[in-house]
Amino acid sequence: MTADHGVDVSHADLRSTGTGLSGTGTSQLEEVRALRAYLEGEGDPWGEDMMGSMVGAAYHAVTRHALEVYESLAERHVTTGDGAEFMAVSYRSAEQRSEEEVDRITRAV
Repeated sequence: MTADHGVDVSHADLRSTGTGLSGTGTSQLEEVRALRAYLEGEGDPWGEDMMGSMVGAAYHAVTRHALEVYESLAERHVTTGDGAEFMAVSYRSAEQRSEEEVDRITRAV
């Protein structure tokens, strides 16, 4: 007895996944940009002494890097979603061509 380890994916599944990923990525991008604007508007509450300058510099470096990573991840969600939606269209088109070919062969027999 052999187990079937195949993956059953429909064009509707791909389209739905693509739409979901793109939507999630778009929402994440909006949130990251809003957070960036908020943080930039807060200024530097650490003071101008040596300790405040060190804390501020570290905070800005970590925050900048984190926001870049979050934004990159969100952009990848959008790109991956767009790719899945493209796959859905291609899959549906191939499915239709196969159905048409089967019909043509069936009529010829």
